[in-house]
Amino acid sequence: MKQFDCWTKLSISLIFLLFSFFTVTAQVDVSGKVVDTDGLGLVGVNVVEKGTDNGTVTDYDGKFSLTGVSKASTLEFSYIGYATQSVLVGDNNSFEITMAEDQAVLGEVVVIGYGQTQNKRSTTTAIATISSSQIDNLDATRTESALQGLAPGVVVAQTSGSPGAPLTVRMRGIGSPNASAPLYLVNGVQVPSLEYLNSDDIESISILKDAASAAIYGSRGGNGVVLVQTKTGSRKEGKPSVTISGYYGFQNLAYKPELMNRDEYITYYNDAIANAGEMPVGFRGAFSEAERAALPDTDWYDVIFESNAPINNTHISITDGGKVRYSIGAGLFNQQGLVGGDAGKSDYQRINARGTLSADLLSNLEFTVSADYTQVTRNFLSENNGGTGTALMNYITAIPAIYPTHAENGEVFNMGRQAPNPSYNGVPLNVLGAVTNPLWSVDITNQDAKQNITLLSGGLSYQPIQSLSINGTYSYFDLNALNRTFVPFIEYPEQTFTTVGNVRYSESPTRATIQQYSATAEYSFDVLPEDHNLKLLAGSEVVQRYLNQFGSVSNSGSYLVNDFDDVNFALATDISTAIVSPAQESEVNLISYFGRLSYEFQGKYLFSASIRNDRSSNFGGNKRSGWFPSVSAGWVLSEESFFQSSIFDLIKLRASWGINGSDAANPYSFLATVATNAQVGGAPGITLTGLANPDLKWEELTQTNVGIDINAFNNKFGLTIDYYIKDTDDILLRANTPLSTGLNPSFVNVGSVKNTGLEILLSYRHTVNEDFKWNANLNIGFVNNEVTSLGNNGQALTGGNTGQLYADPITLTAVGHPISSFYGYEVEGLDAEGNLIFADLNNSGNDKTTPDIGDKTFIGNPSPDFTYGLSFGASYKGFDLGGFFYGSQGNDIFDATIRYDAIGSNRPVGYTEANAPGNIAVGGSNGEHHVSDFHVRDGSFLKLKNLTVGYSFPESVLEKIRAENLRLYISGQNLVTFTKYTGADPEIGENSLNNFLDLGIDRGFYPQPRTVIFGFQLGF
Repeated sequence: MKQFDCWTKLSISLIFLLFSFFTVTAQVDVSGKVVDTDGLGLVGVNVVEKGTDNGTVTDYDGKFSLTGVSKASTLEFSYIGYATQSVLVGDNNSFEITMAEDQAVLGEVVVIGYGQTQNKRSTTTAIATISSSQIDNLDATRTESALQGLAPGVVVAQTSGSPGAPLTVRMRGIGSPNASAPLYLVNGVQVPSLEYLNSDDIESISILKDAASAAIYGSRGGNGVVLVQTKTGSRKEGKPSVTISGYYGFQNLAYKPELMNRDEYITYYNDAIANAGEMPVGFRGAFSEAERAALPDTDWYDVIFESNAPINNTHISITDGGKVRYSIGAGLFNQQGLVGGDAGKSDYQRINARGTLSADLLSNLEFTVSADYTQVTRNFLSENNGGTGTALMNYITAIPAIYPTHAENGEVFNMGRQAPNPSYNGVPLNVLGAVTNPLWSVDITNQDAKQNITLLSGGLSYQPIQSLSINGTYSYFDLNALNRTFVPFIEYPEQTFTTVGNVRYSESPTRATIQQYSATAEYSFDVLPEDHNLKLLAGSEVVQRYLNQFGSVSNSGSYLVNDFDDVNFALATDISTAIVSPAQESEVNLISYFGRLSYEFQGKYLFSASIRNDRSSNFGGNKRSGWFPSVSAGWVLSEESFFQSSIFDLIKLRASWGINGSDAANPYSFLATVATNAQVGGAPGITLTGLANPDLKWEELTQTNVGIDINAFNNKFGLTIDYYIKDTDDILLRANTPLSTGLNPSFVNVGSVKNTGLEILLSYRHTVNEDFKWNANLNIGFVNNEVTSLGNNGQALTGGNTGQLYADPITLTAVGHPISSFYGYEVEGLDAEGNLIFADLNNSGNDKTTPDIGDKTFIGNPSPDFTYGLSFGASYKGFDLGGFFYGSQGNDIFDATIRYDAIGSNRPVGYTEANAPGNIAVGGSNGEHHVSDFHVRDGSFLKLKNLTVGYSFPESVLEKIRAENLRLYISGQNLVTFTKYTGADPEIGENSLNNFLDLGIDRGFYPQPRTVIFGFQLGF
């Protein structure tokens, strides 16, 4: 037995030695080169001996070498955007690999944040992507408008159609009555908005909608995250690529309300005289036929809105690749307003220049630096308000057609003149005291906002081993803004129009800066068995935000010049009357640590989790630090062996849960407030005005999402469905501090809002043959918004004040209803005299023509039930066609365009019909001055937002001009609107940026123009 054991051990040892010998002799050193289809070397391609951790990356020329490779093994070549290749080693030791771009893969890569990308097939969260080609087709004046209608659940609301007006982006409903804008990141750098970007510089946009995708951004990601990637040079070597594009076009008023013309108004007015019991003091009687003929028939929309207002854009970029990669771009955009544009009172100009430079310092060390500079100038008029003096959009609707634009002597006509009363061609006219000639409003208004924006960033990326990448970045964003206003000296003596005593110049400078330091490490576990794919990301970030409002200076009096371009305080004849408001300065610091894990098994079982800790100076000492976790999982059902189908290419089920935050609180809101102008015993002193709240923290958003992704018919058809529940808790509201304390209410975390929604995205693309291709995409997003708590006192929030138009606020935010719901009286009909009959909801027995406050109820919702978008495209040989429809359904509009406070004001044509409210052209009341559902209109609409036809010249022409491509196109925007709303534009959002308590109120909205442009795209 012992002898047997000895021989056994010896035999095993010999076998082991022989096996080791053959294993060693079966290992070889391999080398080669990886090129693209043009024969150019590809740097950074991953070359791995499959199933091992033996791997490398290609160098600048696409070359690689690898030692100790088994002849029986397989080499795998992978590179983002290219089809992965696998090659058996065998007896070969030199390889020439040509990698082809995989268009399907390219289109499916999504950016998920902090430098990480992921194939859409592997994502387990709700992320929408918008490509550069989609953006280019829109010719977007502001980048935010490119988000409209292309991604379900994302609503882009217009604050105005005037040039450069800000846009409000809401993602999956309004989560809070406070600021609900998403977090904007450009190449990973936080920016306040996307205004400074030229859309021609954008490569792609990723929209992180659910909590699991946005949780990696913690306390800032609760309202969603918009990740913008700009164009850069690639590692592909070649000659520099030059692209020049531009367009020139014309803008016109698309629609105007049907208001009474001269004859209709005079008939309406004369009927009022016949029915009036008493005439207001100073009002004239009925118009005779001779007087009718002597008066003008003024269309105030035609007078105020200019025709063919120009719009133009020019952009040039140069990119190159290789060991040193760069991208340089510059653009100039100009848009003239439809109102006051010729006079320089309404226009927008953006000049921008940007550049990026990347260099491979070593084969595993990359350095990147970028710089952006943008100068924005916007001249604007007062819009969408009902005030006096400058609310010109409101006056256009209110002034009857019988009033002329100018008096006989050429002065701007004053319909509010009282000494003597206005008259024209010898015909006396009534005094319209509550409105002003809009031409006068344009004359006296000079407002501009200038911004100089600089963004600098730099970073290093180091790959000490193939599976580990370490990145560090620093960025600096600086915005210097100056707002100016000027009322010049103007005098029309006979019309008693004068600015004497009201000449005024003011300046308000502001500076905002954001500094950001980020460090991340990403590790891929390549040593795991082939079926497993595990990646870890860990990082830390510091964000410092500074805001300096240097105080405004305003000085009334005379100036040595009377031109807005030249005026300044040095030219004031007396500066001693200047009023200076105190400066304000704030600082917010954020320190964060975060991590993310992504795991796949066999390409069909997917899991992801992230955690982030934020510590912010914006909140109280007891709640300064917070944790934001998320988890998500997916199951690629179509990869299962039991699921075999020739129809479906992909069926993926996924679910996610996470917590985000919103840090939209004003800085130092947790501190006590004091007043320094108090008097104590006759001496100056300091007194407490508000209590501190050390428990103040960020608003917290918890979101659950379930979804399904389906691709079918050889990936021609795509379907994505998401259902979500989004709860916002700890909303920041003012506490109901007892009046007996004498203190102002402090901010507390008390409110909550629930949003639930369903999002559907359908897509289809088909290549009929080499010459003809077409595609279509339809998306729809349903959302239901409900306020679930406003704290223990449940005090509702009011909004939508209109000054002279209505005494009561129009919106109310209350528990059980959507944010900013319309709140007023219900109208049951009209009585015999044409008075509105209001519902007696509290059964008080009051006269139904004079309701009391107890009869108020919710009368409308300005937020849509759902929004949708339909985009389509087709190409045949050199011709291409593309279009985009955008729609909103179920949103209400409160029509506040009629001036009930101006006796004798104009009315819509419908007021001449028999079932119209009682005629109050010469005074009295018929109940229309109350906030009621009589003024609530269906604001649903469908717009053809864009239609483009283009032609790309063939190679035979391009060779003659030595160009790579040349395309000419014609495009129209806002061409057709289908709506029941009779106002100038149904697409009405907030009255001002992030004013979510003032939605959907038309006080005289500046409509979006109908635009036709002619453009070109040229590449060398």
